[in-house]
Amino acid sequence: MIIQFFLTLLLAGIGALIALQRTTSRFVRMVILVVVAAGSFFVWVPDATTAIAEALGVGRGADLILYLWVVLTLALILVLYLKVIRMGRKMTLLTRALAVAHARQSEHPGEEP
Repeated sequence: MIIQFFLTLLLAGIGALIALQRTTSRFVRMVILVVVAAGSFFVWVPDATTAIAEALGVGRGADLILYLWVVLTLALILVLYLKVIRMGRKMTLLTRALAVAHARQSEHPGEEP
């Protein structure tokens, strides 16, 4: 029972941080809050995961949670990878624009930009 209080406290902290954050979209915040709420429910009613798992053809609720965790983690890694690629492209364009602007200023040292 101690673990249930600990997990609930952690999930509540995550929920509070997400609810107060304004840098992500409202939709993403709501999805995360729904996941946190579902996590809190499953912490207190673990038999529900087993019932859902059996309905989906998975043997145990813990296995279902693990499978979902793996899929979500891989999706998150993919999203972060794509963001890094986009940022690299933007940085290349910005660096190129700065280099061209600096080269133009070097051609005309006495002129104002």
